[in-house]
Amino acid sequence: MISRKRVERTLLFLTLLFLPTQLGRHFWPQFSFVYSLPIDYLSPTFYFWDILVGLLWVVFISSKKHINRAALSFLYFFILTQALSLLFNPLSVAGGLIRLEQFVISGLFGVYIASLKKTEIGKIFLPLSLAVLGESVLATLQFLKGGSVGFWVLGERTFSLSTQGIATFDFYGREFLRPYGTFPHPNVLAGFLVITGILLNKKIITFFTGLIVLLAVSRTVIVAWIMSSFWLIKDKSRILLICLILLALPILYTRFEAIFSYDNISLLRRESLTQQAINIFLKNPLFGVGLNNFIPYVSEQVVAGPSRFLQPVHNIFLLALSETGIVGLVGLISLIGYPLYKRKFLIAWASLIFLGLFDHYFLTLPQGYRLLFLIWGLSLSIVSKHSVR
Repeated sequence: MISRKRVERTLLFLTLLFLPTQLGRHFWPQFSFVYSLPIDYLSPTFYFWDILVGLLWVVFISSKKHINRAALSFLYFFILTQALSLLFNPLSVAGGLIRLEQFVISGLFGVYIASLKKTEIGKIFLPLSLAVLGESVLATLQFLKGGSVGFWVLGERTFSLSTQGIATFDFYGREFLRPYGTFPHPNVLAGFLVITGILLNKKIITFFTGLIVLLAVSRTVIVAWIMSSFWLIKDKSRILLICLILLALPILYTRFEAIFSYDNISLLRRESLTQQAINIFLKNPLFGVGLNNFIPYVSEQVVAGPSRFLQPVHNIFLLALSETGIVGLVGLISLIGYPLYKRKFLIAWASLIFLGLFDHYFLTLPQGYRLLFLIWGLSLSIVSKHSVR
């Protein structure tokens, strides 16, 4: 007979292994459409990963193990601050409940991680390493092929270089596909690899993830990888790191120089979304316009670019202010502030916050908030000594 402890270990292994995947069943009620276009952020989705977390918690609770009191309290407070925004005239309560449900599931995963004993924390590194390896191999194959390779069972989307709106990189007149892995965008793939690489803290993984980040050519993630790598690598391996950066200079120059020429539409869109977020906050300072309601609120306003750009503002703090107001921002700062105060996993948190200043996926996409709560849970598993049955 299989022991409960073995079942729990297996479920934890699978939960970490499938953390970067997005296999799920989407539903498309009327409120999920804007201008008759389906919006992923507003679609109720039943993810395979959610099932794993649910089963993990059933086994965890039935075993009557200790629950980390600090983690549970911080999660309660965070969820409360986000939910309050839905009580004050949001355009879509249903849209807010979708995001809230995902926060709860990912948050419970974080509480579970925070409740692990120190001797059990080491068990997370093998499945995370395999997840990094799998995503890296898949991303490399996508780059070489110039399209998806058919891993739909993990949530890989179907795309090619000719797909409308696909992310590409122009290298001196030749167009290359920016790989997606099983993520919605190359930036999210690159962010996942950098932060998990920091958590794993192995030189070979740091260099390996750096090569895949270079293929994804996400500007902010490249900066985050360089800064974190110089902080983590303090021996003679820094020479190899410098050589790798020097070899990549032609790619880096082309990618960053593009911001000031043909690719400045990205800056214009982000500037417009930032202004929208500030205006929303000034009109609704206390509770915002409702969790996950940024897109519905601005959908009638023209955003810079050849078409309307239906995206959240690319800054997690401005997003929190605009959607959930000062109350919601306090909840977010409380969530991440305690680990920072205790100075745990500072490089991972610094990288997450830096990336969060230029993108939104830590609060809007499933792999983003799963990663957020993984770091959070690991931080609290070490800093907190209080627990309750």
